[in-house]
Amino acid sequence: MKGKPLIPFFLIAVVGLLLTLGLSIVGVNQQAGDENGEETEEQDPVEYGEEVAMESCVSCHGDNLEGASGPNIANAGEDHSAEEIADIAQNGVGDMPSGMANAEEAQAIAEYLMSLSEE
Repeated sequence: MKGKPLIPFFLIAVVGLLLTLGLSIVGVNQQAGDENGEETEEQDPVEYGEEVAMESCVSCHGDNLEGASGPNIANAGEDHSAEEIADIAQNGVGDMPSGMANAEEAQAIAEYLMSLSEE
């Protein structure tokens, strides 16, 4: 081989290291901003409740919350208050174990289920 073939490889390695370092610094600054409460956007509690319900509840209550191994909860807002729904989501009832949702998630689920009964 003619010339110095190691120089292009060395330059590529230096550029890669500088790029990695730069992106790491940007990521650390964004994480610090998130921890300080900067750039936080409020999510609609009903939308958040729907997301949590679709992640946590559908396995037992069915895709449309119409009931599967667990009861129909699509109309839970007609039979229970938001506080009762949140308590059930957080502490369980009957065969449903406790700890399925934290307090924030339970409240969001309750608001979502209440919104279903309003439709």
